[in-house]
Amino acid sequence: MKMRIKRKTSTIPFGYKLDEDDKRYLLSVDEELDALESILPMVASKGLSLREGALWLSHKTGRPISHQGLDKILKQRNVATT
Repeated sequence: MKMRIKRKTSTIPFGYKLDEDDKRYLLSVDEELDALESILPMVASKGLSLREGALWLSHKTGRPISHQGLDKILKQRNVATT
C-alpha cells in the first residue's frame, strides 16, 4: 500500500521516492520497504554484517544503500544489535 509522507530533508530515504506531482512529498516504494523489513532482523541479530545486508538490499531492490545508511536506519528504529 502506497504511503505519502511530507519531505523533511533533501535526502530521499531508502524505501521512498520523490512524488513527481508534488515534490514536497515522498511516496513509499513497497518492494524496498519489504526488503528492508526482511533484512533488519538478520543484521540486528548479527546473522549478517551491515555490509552484507547493504549488498543484499542493493542487489534485491536495484537501489544502492551503504552499510552506513543501513546502520543509520537500525539506529533510528532503535533496533538493538546483539
